[in-house]
Amino acid sequence: MTSRVIRTTRLACAIAALGASLSAHAQSGHLYCLEEGSYRTDTNADDISNSSPFTNGCIRALSDGRAAVLLPSALENINHVPMDQSLRRHAWGFLDENGRLAIRPLFEDVRDFRHGLAAVQWKGKWGFIDTRGRMAVPPRFDSVQDYAEIGLAVAMLDGRQQLIDRQGQPVGEPLDTGIQNLFLADGVPARAAVQYKQEYRGINGERRFAKPGITITQSYGQGLYIAINDEHRYGVVDGDWNWVVEPAYEDILTQHDSRPAVAYSRDGAVLIGTDGKVTGADQHYNSLQPVGKAFWSAELDGRKGYAVLNAAGAVVTTMKPDEAQESQRFQDTLVYPVGETLMALVPGQPAPIKLSGASTPTQNEEGFVIFADQTGAPAGVLTPKGVWLGGDTAPAWLPQAGPMELRHGRLWIRKQEGGLLNVLDADGRVLLKPEAVEATQSMELKAPPLNIPGAPLGILGQGHCQCGMTGAGLILADGSWVTDPWWTDLIALDDSDERRADDPEYQDGPNALKPEQLRYAAETERGLQLLDANGKPLPLPLQQHIGTFRHGYALTYAAGVNRMIDREGKTYDLPDVFQTDIVAPGVVRFLKTASEDARWGLYDFVAGKELAAPAFHQIGHFQNGQAVASLGADRVGVIDLQGRWVVPAAHHGVARINDKLWKVWQAGGQAEDYERAAAVFNDQGRALTSFQPHLQVTAAAGGTISADGEQNRWIVSADGSSALDLQDATYGRVGDWLEIRRAVRYGYLNAQGAWQIPPTAAVGSIFQGSPARALSTDATGTRLIDATGKTVSTLPGGEWRWPQGSDWLLRHYVANGKPMTEYTAPDGKPRMKVEGTASAFSAGRAVTLLSTRAVRAVDAKGALSGPAFDALGALHDGLAAARTDLDFGYVNGQGKFVIPTAYSAVTPFAGQRAVVSTMDLSKIIDPAGNALARVEMVCGMRTLYGSAGQRLWPLSLPARCRR
Repeated sequence: MTSRVIRTTRLACAIAALGASLSAHAQSGHLYCLEEGSYRTDTNADDISNSSPFTNGCIRALSDGRAAVLLPSALENINHVPMDQSLRRHAWGFLDENGRLAIRPLFEDVRDFRHGLAAVQWKGKWGFIDTRGRMAVPPRFDSVQDYAEIGLAVAMLDGRQQLIDRQGQPVGEPLDTGIQNLFLADGVPARAAVQYKQEYRGINGERRFAKPGITITQSYGQGLYIAINDEHRYGVVDGDWNWVVEPAYEDILTQHDSRPAVAYSRDGAVLIGTDGKVTGADQHYNSLQPVGKAFWSAELDGRKGYAVLNAAGAVVTTMKPDEAQESQRFQDTLVYPVGETLMALVPGQPAPIKLSGASTPTQNEEGFVIFADQTGAPAGVLTPKGVWLGGDTAPAWLPQAGPMELRHGRLWIRKQEGGLLNVLDADGRVLLKPEAVEATQSMELKAPPLNIPGAPLGILGQGHCQCGMTGAGLILADGSWVTDPWWTDLIALDDSDERRADDPEYQDGPNALKPEQLRYAAETERGLQLLDANGKPLPLPLQQHIGTFRHGYALTYAAGVNRMIDREGKTYDLPDVFQTDIVAPGVVRFLKTASEDARWGLYDFVAGKELAAPAFHQIGHFQNGQAVASLGADRVGVIDLQGRWVVPAAHHGVARINDKLWKVWQAGGQAEDYERAAAVFNDQGRALTSFQPHLQVTAAAGGTISADGEQNRWIVSADGSSALDLQDATYGRVGDWLEIRRAVRYGYLNAQGAWQIPPTAAVGSIFQGSPARALSTDATGTRLIDATGKTVSTLPGGEWRWPQGSDWLLRHYVANGKPMTEYTAPDGKPRMKVEGTASAFSAGRAVTLLSTRAVRAVDAKGALSGPAFDALGALHDGLAAARTDLDFGYVNGQGKFVIPTAYSAVTPFAGQRAVVSTMDLSKIIDPAGNALARVEMVCGMRTLYGSAGQRLWPLSLPARCRR
């Protein structure tokens, strides 16, 4: 045997030379009878197709007793067929196993026969023919796949894939719109590899898929999205993913708030607003940089200075380089000199503001900029809305100003010695009237608990030292104050307690609390008086106690009786019980007695009737008509306002996710809550996920809910209507959408086109053997499953494979630095271990690739047998393809060459026939190596010859060839 190094070098040189020749002729069809093969990394040691870069070109491999062949078209006059070796006006037909022309060359393209049918292309459309050439499925599809063993194929029609039967009729339910491609394999049921589209899932379950040529990168603005095209140019698309800003930019940089994005192209930098409007396209700015949150600095071409743009991208002024250098930013306000004058740019103002009489900015209180004169005394205030209080417009008391404090967007200014001077709002208005200012000098001023525009500014009362003026008062929104000589203190009956998160009055929305709805209680010597938002008494008798309002009602007590009141002071009777708490509008939970075994019930005090009898250990606050309730340990669920169970009382705990969803912990066990299995339920009491340990539920800003457990991950619609099990999919948030990318999944289809085993993340083999079995591999290991998906046996660790046609399963591993192969029978029993990377085991032998790169046969006992080769195929019809040096031949079971090495591409024998090729011709041969047919180039066209050398096609040669 020649040195392996020399052989490898010679082979590499030959491949390089021939590959160059093939590439040179690729434009005009293959002049040679070798086609470039496709290299695969998952092939077996006995797969000779991966031992050569070429496949048979002039005659394809035999399948179902037919071999595809490209010959001068039967529809063309032979004298019109070009003789320039271009293969124009050739068409595809099929030879039988003896080399006879079984199906005339009529078709534009064909694929090999599978299960009695072959795909053919006719006038641009695909159909199927049988082995006699009859049209079994008319050509009407855009593309097709081969038929599988179950009698179904995948066909593409009008951009949608569908399953068809052997008559071309649709079978089963339409494929899910999220499937990009479905690939059927053999076996019963048939393995189906599912390739998914990139999907976008909306908050409430709406599905959308990526458009061709558009890749969404992130959400932007008012229902817009940054996207790139196939040329990696950036643009902006709308909610239907149509371009609103054409993809003409090298990059688009978005900000962390609602400011415009900056886009760069060769023509300069521009701003793209959150509405998709482009600003500055004709300005050719060198760069654009944000200045705070309200302005942009645009460098002018030629270093002439800077243009200052507002948040919308409009130019508000230009600055010379020295002016820009000396500018100062106070939050979002810019102060800069123009000669001897100070100017200011304030958010929302269309032009610069001249600061007359200003000297030096010294202090910033969240947008209120304080200026001082040369002595350091306050001389001016610039408000966040651009009102200048300085010079002649400055309040007379401003030079006395000392400490300043911002409360609810208003600037509270105190004297240097501590007394309150006044309050300024963003419009520059002095809010407190003189009598209110005077009252603050001797009374303690308390900030209101809620910041509601139009609400009172503060509450006045006696200080802790009890040394000032007695009484109490309310400073109203107009700066006046209200008091009464009988008032000793004022109490706000609405507060910002975080426990009020379930109360609609304290949330944004149509039911949010309005300033005129605020209520106060005035303490007097005779009791508590209910006041409205303007400090006026409401028609409610004095009470001994008035609680804070919740769900629009407050608990009162007077003359030994508890009652409820609404915000107008109307009273409602309560049952004679020990304790009541408001848990919903017009509804209280109640305990009849103070005993330890007392139970909670529900009572509608507006209607005056009991809703649920006392039976509950606990009842939470209602939201959207539901609340958490308990009957004891591990008996927690969700009830409605009539006390009926929505989620049964059979759980360890329940927590609200949103108005429609609950997180429910499984009962039993002693695990900590974070380890305890949990699931997501909707407001109908339906479990949307399975119970999973360490389940983490996350609500995104847009409303989408994700639930991640140890084994599964779900995307749950915010309305609780559905949950998508992501399995192995990855996802990211794009605005209100979730971008979902799924890996290929494997399932099994029956002959009716229905999923017998639905697709999962587990990688599956085809079903084979009797009874039918398949391998299923996921992160937990490899199992042998039956046709229903049930586990038959679990295999030891390792990457197991079951090649088609193999009697045994196998896995490759390394031991002591050497490659090894282990075989196991379908019943899970170990069979043998073999040195090297071995192939499928069938017909009593396998082929193994040794660490020396030599290939040898292996017998049923795992012993190496026969000589070594550079490549060796499986034994079929008593012969196996083998390669030494550059060429292939065929050896018998003892490794002796029966058909000498003379070919660059070969197929295994099947039905006593094989196809072999050299650079110049392809042949069908028998086990003795006799040619039954050959195809070669004659007169610049493909020509078929029979076993005796007679020309079989074309029937005649062009006249110019005969001459």
